[in-house]
Amino acid sequence: MEADFMRGGPVAGGERGAEELAGRDEQLAAIDAALAGIAAAGTSVLLRGDPGMGKTALLKVAETKARDAGLRVLRMTGAEAEAGLPFAALHQVLWPLLDDTQALSAEQRDALESALGVREGMPPEGFTVAGAALTLLAHAAARRPVVVLLDDLQWADPSSVAVFGYLRRHLAPLPLVLVGATRHAAYPSGDAPTPEENGDAESLPGRLIDLEPLDERQAKRLLRTLHPWLPDTTRWRVLRAAGGNPLALRELPAQIRRAAPDHPALLAAPATADGTEPFDELPLGTRLGSLYEDGLRALPDSTRRMLLVAAVGGSFAQRVSALRDMARDGVTTPWTEIHRRIDASGLARVDLMRDLVLFHHPLVRACLVHIASPAERRAAHRLLARALPAASPQRITHLAAATVGTDARLAELLHAQADGMAAQGGDAEAAGMMARAAGLSPDPATRAARLVAASGMAARGGRLRLAVELLAGAEAEARPEKPEPAAPYAFALAYTRLQLDGDPTPALELLPGALELPASPEGREHRAGLLEPMLFMLIVVAVHTGDERAWAAVDRHAGDATEPAALCRRAWAGPCPDQGAAGARAGAAPAVDPDDVPQRLREAVAALPADRETPAAWLLLWAAAAIDAVGEHAALASPFVRHHAFATQAFIESLRAHDDFLHGRWDASLATARDGAKTSAAHGYAFNEMLFLQNAGQVLAARGDGEALAALEPVLGQAARERNMLRVAERLHGLRALCALGHGRAEDAWDHARSLTAPGVIPPRSAWFHLSLVDWIQAAVDSGHRPDALRHLRAVTAAGTARASAHHAFLVAVAEALAGEDGADQPFEAVYAFPGAERWPFPLARARLAHGARLRRRGLYGPAAARCRAALETFTRLGTAPWAAQAARELDAMRAESEPPDETPPSHPLLSAQESRIAELAAQGLTNRQIGERLGLSPRTIGAHLYKVFPKLGITTRAGIARALEETRAGGAQGGSRGASQASGSALASAAREEIPSLGKIR
Repeated sequence: MEADFMRGGPVAGGERGAEELAGRDEQLAAIDAALAGIAAAGTSVLLRGDPGMGKTALLKVAETKARDAGLRVLRMTGAEAEAGLPFAALHQVLWPLLDDTQALSAEQRDALESALGVREGMPPEGFTVAGAALTLLAHAAARRPVVVLLDDLQWADPSSVAVFGYLRRHLAPLPLVLVGATRHAAYPSGDAPTPEENGDAESLPGRLIDLEPLDERQAKRLLRTLHPWLPDTTRWRVLRAAGGNPLALRELPAQIRRAAPDHPALLAAPATADGTEPFDELPLGTRLGSLYEDGLRALPDSTRRMLLVAAVGGSFAQRVSALRDMARDGVTTPWTEIHRRIDASGLARVDLMRDLVLFHHPLVRACLVHIASPAERRAAHRLLARALPAASPQRITHLAAATVGTDARLAELLHAQADGMAAQGGDAEAAGMMARAAGLSPDPATRAARLVAASGMAARGGRLRLAVELLAGAEAEARPEKPEPAAPYAFALAYTRLQLDGDPTPALELLPGALELPASPEGREHRAGLLEPMLFMLIVVAVHTGDERAWAAVDRHAGDATEPAALCRRAWAGPCPDQGAAGARAGAAPAVDPDDVPQRLREAVAALPADRETPAAWLLLWAAAAIDAVGEHAALASPFVRHHAFATQAFIESLRAHDDFLHGRWDASLATARDGAKTSAAHGYAFNEMLFLQNAGQVLAARGDGEALAALEPVLGQAARERNMLRVAERLHGLRALCALGHGRAEDAWDHARSLTAPGVIPPRSAWFHLSLVDWIQAAVDSGHRPDALRHLRAVTAAGTARASAHHAFLVAVAEALAGEDGADQPFEAVYAFPGAERWPFPLARARLAHGARLRRRGLYGPAAARCRAALETFTRLGTAPWAAQAARELDAMRAESEPPDETPPSHPLLSAQESRIAELAAQGLTNRQIGERLGLSPRTIGAHLYKVFPKLGITTRAGIARALEETRAGGAQGGSRGASQASGSALASAAREEIPSLGKIR
């Protein structure tokens, strides 16, 4: 969604060019320096590096900078097919200048045009051609400085390279810059000329800069910017395979995403107990797959075959001793010859001291797999399977990769291995194994069941798109019936539809039935394994929809699960005094007392396995969100962040964004929400997009940005209602009330507040009720409905809202203070004395502002100024201009009241300045509410002032105010009374100045 709230926040990572050039500051600086000094002296820069290191991207940047600076750009791109054509590369550079050959001597013109094929003639001497090229370039540069860009110099023909070398040696006096790019000479490809043979492009004079692979930090940052959807385990594989190569970091994840549904082995596979790694077959695509293809195909078949075994066999096959033993069984060429060929290739080397075969770059391994035929890959896996111990899990994996068709026994072995991996928390990895087991299964029903199981594992591991593909395969196998087993199928379908489409319907329709006790032992086993994940999902759906079908299922089955499930259920059920009895009648486990939730949550978190993901941890993290304690239990999320895909990480980030909002870190919260919403929308994660937009809405509403808040209506309002996400739509109403309060529109705020709940009614299982409590109460009080506010607070007290968490209790305390009488200071003092009150700066500042306004109305300007000044500082730090303006107005009013202008006497000698202002407005016919809006006071306060004004003016009706004031202006009041009043006013001002000597500077 592109909404107004996005303004001011660039997409993470910046423009594409900046992404491609991560970690290339030195090279960019060299290019900038060369271009900046072109008018003073010519120079050259040669970029050298492996394929994919960003050489071409740097040349593109150089071209853009040169054209922006008004320089003329000539360029050449070497091509392997033209490497044997004399002067082919020079032809590309000089072709745009051939109309100016009249500037050359006849001998130079003839030589150059013959070399470039413009005219027929004898092949010219290279020196004559070089001189002609220099003269032609000098003639062009005299009119406008020239930049020559030479890409893929390793493919340039030797004649052209010799000319380029000559140009570099003679360009110093000219406004001419050469920027070239070439590959390392140590890794030639095919039969094309090497740099040594083609005139040694790398020896061109000038600054030589090697492009090294990106370091780990730069590579991680680039990968996360380009592909935030990647699960961490797959991210680790890409980082390992890319080896810091920017092109690979850009393209590998896209290839993986396209190929993953058909190649489940792309899911990350963990290291085994003995430290070896399994084979690593990554899809490269055409561009990456060709980087080292020519050099690899130039190797003898036996050498390439053994390197392929090393590539797919991981650490085990990269041992020289193991590879040598396999070579005896797999090829006829002696190992000594294979060893020599490997070292000579430049693509790998044999390190006898470490007993390892080391590849020049990880992409060489991937390219070996990429160019190998399916038969060659299967042969490599068979060779590895024969060499591994019979009990090795890798042996089963390699056997599966080597098998064509079906194999029931092998499928059973893989199935068991996948189950064991899932039991250890490795759902993502287990999904790939289970999918392969399905592919090996000869029986359609068994195949469908294993696809369902794999889909459930993929869903739990956050691999949503793979889960969708596996579900589709299972449904195709089981038609016309629904696939079995029912519980994994229901969970996978419900989870993927919720996350990708934002649709809770499958969860509401399928999960309650899946939780019912199945008849078969196998069904009970599946249900038991998914009980906590299904309960977690149902609670998430119940919180966002308020649908009683979800709550009823949770109530019935929470007692069958562990303490984390019961805690999560109770934490989100919200304040409802009758809920415990209703739950007991429904057969649920006894509800946990709200007083115990925070403490029992801490105990349950402490009892979790260290640094390991479990379904219980998910439930506890979600329970922490219910009581606004995500920050207190931040360690709960660390295993998920490391082992899950974007969808899961985004869910956790949304919880953290909410925690940032509660604790006053609004800029961080909004930045997270903006980035998360954009990325979620771009990758099709509708549910997480909604969560992030809801977080953004909190900050926007608190800052009074009504326009940006309105832009969220399509998702948080209309779409939420269409998807039955009713609690999300209700929360948007609450945010509108908050926004209206910031701008002083009490009646509008009251309309929104009443749409949430009627006075004195605590909505059952309304998870976010407490977040709008302060807004509800303030809207009621400021709009003249204090009795409704008090009735509402009595219901809040009866429901036990304050016992849910420290934050709940604090919000209740603030609400009680706002609902109190003007002269009641104790409730506000209780807010300030609340343990840790500063943790929640926004509601604390609102309490201070309200208290300061009441103190001002009582003439206690010193304490009032202190409260309002503290509120103003907080509002300013949070960036909420409307609330800061309210605090500033209160401070202005204090200054005006405490220091009345000498030349402006009160309208009546017996009235204070405030009473005079109110009397003047009442005389104009304004109602109490209109006067209050004008002066920033409540209608009740206006009525109290008028109650004092009437006897002072000697009147008994409102209609007499205007007449009494007019008589005063006409001189009807006694002079002595006026003098006494002025003396009294002076004394009041003097006392105020002594009480708050810096009142004039409080803003």
